[in-house]
Amino acid sequence: MAGLSRVAIRGAGVAGSYLFQLLRHSGIEAELFDVTEKYFKPCGEVVTNSYAPKYPWKVIKEVHDFKLLIDGSEVYSTHYRYAKWVVIDKTGWVNELRGGAVKRWTNGEARAHELVIDATGPYSRDRTTVLTVRAIVQTEDTVDWVSLEFNSDLTGFYWVFPSRPGTANVGAGFLEVRNPARLLLDYVKRKVPGKVTSLSGAPISVGEVRDKRGRIGEARGLVFPIAGEGIRPAAISAEVAAEAIASGDELDERLTDELADLEAEIREQGRLLRLYSAMPRAIRKALMTKLLKKDGFVDAYLSDELNFMEAVKSVIRAENLT
Repeated sequence: MAGLSRVAIRGAGVAGSYLFQLLRHSGIEAELFDVTEKYFKPCGEVVTNSYAPKYPWKVIKEVHDFKLLIDGSEVYSTHYRYAKWVVIDKTGWVNELRGGAVKRWTNGEARAHELVIDATGPYSRDRTTVLTVRAIVQTEDTVDWVSLEFNSDLTGFYWVFPSRPGTANVGAGFLEVRNPARLLLDYVKRKVPGKVTSLSGAPISVGEVRDKRGRIGEARGLVFPIAGEGIRPAAISAEVAAEAIASGDELDERLTDELADLEAEIREQGRLLRLYSAMPRAIRKALMTKLLKKDGFVDAYLSDELNFMEAVKSVIRAENLT
């Protein structure tokens, strides 16, 4: 790839827009393509506080308090002296990275560029996806904590996250439910009284992508299936791609090597998610209760550390659930 001068990036979400700016900063001519001029994709907009991109995003809220529930009953709660998670202005950050430079893709663009990178997210229909739905709720109660509620009848969870002042970000996603909008609105009525000012949904990847050539971010399948988090892995993949292109390394080899641990964790999470979805309800509930009460598990889960996966597997083995 030595001597690359023109790079096309298809998809101007987190991975594509971030890569666009990283390449421009390195003096590499890049063009950014998307179907929309302005970025918008609903999600929880939270990331672990262990990572920060090279182009900082605006932090809306630091999160210190967490509650985890199963079927409406609180099983575990904790407080951190430091911010474990942060709520970010993802939409504002991506649109700032785009810088008004988004173009429309035409059939001739591929011939005009030396390298084309696929950052089109989950929309290529070559993996299993789940629709998640998010409501922005205007509420008089201050929401400065995170709540994750697991429903033992389904594979997935409800979330309540802080958002901008006077609002809460409430969402849901389940493998077995094609569109959880009605479930979510009922949940909002019971748990977060207030006015729903926005209701929108988007697919997230929960299945592996077989052909990863030239792909970064969610187009490459870089979403943690159990937590549904894709912002941080997308940004990391953009950084790896930018370094490879700037140094003249072979892109796919560099991505495969440097993302190996991340992708191995994603594959293992997918396997365990499928195993969990096949379990009877009573076993699901027993498993989740044991895990949430296991020393260190919640901390590792919230940090997305590899040892949280080891805890899951140890409980499954101990309970003969495989």
